Amino acid sequence: MVHKSRYITLLFMLAALVALVSVACGDDAEEEAAPAAAPAPAAAPAAAAPAPAAAPPAAPQASSDVTITMAIREVSEQFGDFEVQTYGGSPGEINMGYYDQLLVHDGVDPLSPFAASAWALNSAGDTLSMTIRDDLKCNTPEAFAGKDFGYIKAEDVAWNMDRQNAVVNPSLGAAIGAQLGGTFGPAVVTGEYTLDVPVVTKLTWGVPLSEFDINDTTVRLDCKAAYDQIGAEDIKFVPVGSGPFTIGEWLPNNRGDVHAVTDHWIEPPHIGTFTVIQVPDTSSRLAMMQTGEADIGEVDFGKLRELEGKGLKFITTMSDKDTMTLSAIWPGNLWTDLNAKTEEGIEPWLSPVYAEDHAHLGCPWGDKCPYEDTNNPDGVSDMEQARLVRWALGMAIDREGIVEVLQGGLGTPIYLELMGPKFPGWDPNRTVNQASINSYHEKYGDNELLGPGTDWIEYDVPAVEPDYEWPWEINTDLEEAGRLLDLAGYPVGSDGVRFEISLNKYACETGDVCLEQADAVAASWEQLGVRTTLLTEEYGAVVVPRMRDRTQPWPVVKNCSVETANYPLDWPPPPSDSTFSRPGWGCAFESKFLDYMYITINGEESKSAREAMHMDMVDYYYYWQLYGGMVQPPRGVAANPETVDSWSSRSSAAGFWGRPQHIIPAK
Repeated sequence: MVHKSRYITLLFMLAALVALVSVACGDDAEEEAAPAAAPAPAAAPAAAAPAPAAAPPAAPQASSDVTITMAIREVSEQFGDFEVQTYGGSPGEINMGYYDQLLVHDGVDPLSPFAASAWALNSAGDTLSMTIRDDLKCNTPEAFAGKDFGYIKAEDVAWNMDRQNAVVNPSLGAAIGAQLGGTFGPAVVTGEYTLDVPVVTKLTWGVPLSEFDINDTTVRLDCKAAYDQIGAEDIKFVPVGSGPFTIGEWLPNNRGDVHAVTDHWIEPPHIGTFTVIQVPDTSSRLAMMQTGEADIGEVDFGKLRELEGKGLKFITTMSDKDTMTLSAIWPGNLWTDLNAKTEEGIEPWLSPVYAEDHAHLGCPWGDKCPYEDTNNPDGVSDMEQARLVRWALGMAIDREGIVEVLQGGLGTPIYLELMGPKFPGWDPNRTVNQASINSYHEKYGDNELLGPGTDWIEYDVPAVEPDYEWPWEINTDLEEAGRLLDLAGYPVGSDGVRFEISLNKYACETGDVCLEQADAVAASWEQLGVRTTLLTEEYGAVVVPRMRDRTQPWPVVKNCSVETANYPLDWPPPPSDSTFSRPGWGCAFESKFLDYMYITINGEESKSAREAMHMDMVDYYYYWQLYGGMVQPPRGVAANPETVDSWSSRSSAAGFWGRPQHIIPAK
């Protein structure tokens, strides 16, 4: 266990970094987890959508006159036309309850029928058929009073799926659009409430269309009739769906109201109005809850220990497995020259990430690499050197200290974005070595598109220590980290510095505390002798284009795509970890191995075989350290116990809170 005093000392060391910090403008505009999920079925031909098991029990009396007010960091614009959003068809508006989802996590099955009363994949796994409920009435927001938009039907669903698919609709550059494009072709309406959707990549485990939002992929159901009647310009900022809430007065950067649909088909809210107000400062949000100006508030993890003394409480908004995974991710490891989705060639050696020799990035492209590699010890390749560096920096991260100091002791350390103590398949005693990684290349090779695994660029890269057992549970060990950096050819210099690195930080998926979490990583690296420049850049406008274009050379403290410990054990890697996210946003590391796993797990009919491949895939992530896993903070908010009893929503990777229909007011 790492002592708090040692960790705080590391934080104070950050004062010495001030001269190193490069600051641009900074804020978050990012894309936006469940009791242990049973693996998804190959098909779920349910006759009707059941009430979600994970939904809270009905309140004794639904009170339409009850208003619950939530103080949040930013009241952003709400979009009636997702095409004007930075991230396209992202699920942000799910938070406010405007929409019903096709499928939901019912507490066991992440692909339980909901707005789609039935779904099935054909035996070939190349066509998805869906039946849509016939009672999804489109709501009428205040702005369109008197209008009747009818019901959501198959035509609406097909229209939404196609518009949110970046291949069918190339104007979308968002990650979700690319991932839908990597999965589905144009939808075909087969009846008033039925449709078929061609599947681009064979699927056997299920479909990425759930409110659960695994792989950042879901489809929001806008009412097509509203779009047609009102027009794209006038509906731009007024969402119209069939969900349990409709938008009322909304003033971006100030406040907004949403109103209950008391006769919603399955989820009549327990409150009448949900109001959000913009209060950027955490202390001010807590004070407002004390005075009764707010009932609920976003809370910085650093303030958790103060809640009880202020008469407030921390309430989880989902299950204890619904955590936000946080990592120092390593973009720029571009190890494939083939876009597996389009079968077109890529020239990764031309990316600016290889413009110079970074300690943490190895160029595997031989004579095509634009720089002369002169700093490798004898017998150490550029790829192996960079792998040792990433492992050393991962070993330096004080995960326990981050949980204790910055998260109020809540949450757990995590060692990889796809694996940690709360994940299915977790084995703290498991290790991986070079021989096992080579065996996976041999075992999973000979793909018609990708070629044999023994030809993939990272196969059989000579290891400095071939028998080294790299652990799944990575303890903080600065001594071993230093030894690895020595092996990599980066000894401590006369100035105490081994090499320099930059680290991007911003108010990421964990909120404002993400900035401090990144500071803690930088402090650990500095203690190791790695001079770290912190780059606080505006994520949406600066870093996102670099991630999308595969030109981001620096590690970033954030979440990539696996945003819950309920990531099922037989599911493939996220499309964002492969070329299947092109041309949209991705984690910006790519390899034929991960492309192979995406294709093959998707198409494997045996659940046990999919699980075995998933575990081998996790070993691959570990060995090459594509994620420097950090922590899993819980999802929750601060609340005044006199006005709010609970807020237990269905599992979803879409944000820390959402779906106000599940708020239970205090009696």
